Amino acid sequence: MTKMEKIIGASTTSLGEQIRDWRPSHSASSTRQAIPQIHISFQEQQALRAGLASLAVTDSLSGIRHMPALGQLLESVLCSEKIERLRNFPKAPEEAMIVRGLPLDSHLPATPYDMAPGIEQLPLVAGAILAVLQTLQTHPVAYEGENDDTVFRHVSPKRQCEAEKSSYGSRMDLCMHVDNPHLPLTCEPVSALSACPEYLCLTGLRCELDVPTRIVAISEVLAMLPAWVETALSQPQFDIRRPVSFGKPGNVLEQVPLLYKSATGELFCRYNKASVTATGAIANLALQLFEAAANHPDVVRPVLLQAGDMLIFKNQQTLHAREGFTPRYDGRDRWLLRVFGVNDPARVLALNPQQPFIARA
Repeated sequence: MTKMEKIIGASTTSLGEQIRDWRPSHSASSTRQAIPQIHISFQEQQALRAGLASLAVTDSLSGIRHMPALGQLLESVLCSEKIERLRNFPKAPEEAMIVRGLPLDSHLPATPYDMAPGIEQLPLVAGAILAVLQTLQTHPVAYEGENDDTVFRHVSPKRQCEAEKSSYGSRMDLCMHVDNPHLPLTCEPVSALSACPEYLCLTGLRCELDVPTRIVAISEVLAMLPAWVETALSQPQFDIRRPVSFGKPGNVLEQVPLLYKSATGELFCRYNKASVTATGAIANLALQLFEAAANHPDVVRPVLLQAGDMLIFKNQQTLHAREGFTPRYDGRDRWLLRVFGVNDPARVLALNPQQPFIARA
């Protein structure tokens, strides 16, 4: 018996016969497409490396200022077909893309456990990341409480955070979620807090072969479920807390929908298993079914990022997760760089005009 069937069976008495009789409408595995990939050739990588050496990214501010030049460099190095695929990604139906083979700095520091290295120690890979984001026409951003002065977050184990469900945690599973779900989605106005990011990119510096990033397209999750689940998730029956990584406790949003769907069918979602609570019986059952479907093997895509690989996905249309692991603390543990992208800089409420990329959250 599957997890979904167990949930349905346990809920039949209180919520009606129609729930007991429901079965998943179809399997997504027969129609699911592979994540599109762009492979940077050896020659392209070498040319990009040489160009990045003259556009030194020493910190977030200088890197963002250099983004137009970094984008021009990438366009001059990659073939037109690869550039067009990057440019078209924001409007493409695919929720994720992988760029494989970005240049890395020759002498990577040890995986950071306590103090994170400054980005001046990683100028090549930082420049390559910003070049890709420039081609996507999105704006790098970080959020108060998570980052103090940089758009780059080091996703690596921290000794004091082993049991934390965050990018610094390790031993606990990081369950399926949208990042920063307490912030206004693209379809919502911005007032006191900055916008939820449209994009999330993860770039591999060091890889653990048994710790892939797992991603799921929300549209494929909903396709496995009856229509009433989507309807229930679209009702204002959910409370959303700040993620633990922000260090600020308590609910931020109360009685809001978990899911929005525009007139053109575009989805926006703020699901995060660790920070969402349903406020009614039907909403709670819909939430449980959504969670079970989001972890179904037919829709989960494991992505293993090797050094120099960059996974880009649409944060509000995609869930992502990873399983817990045991760090060795030998300097070679799993290490990714994370950067968010917001499409409209007017929706970023800067804490400090000198650092406009650190947003109020």
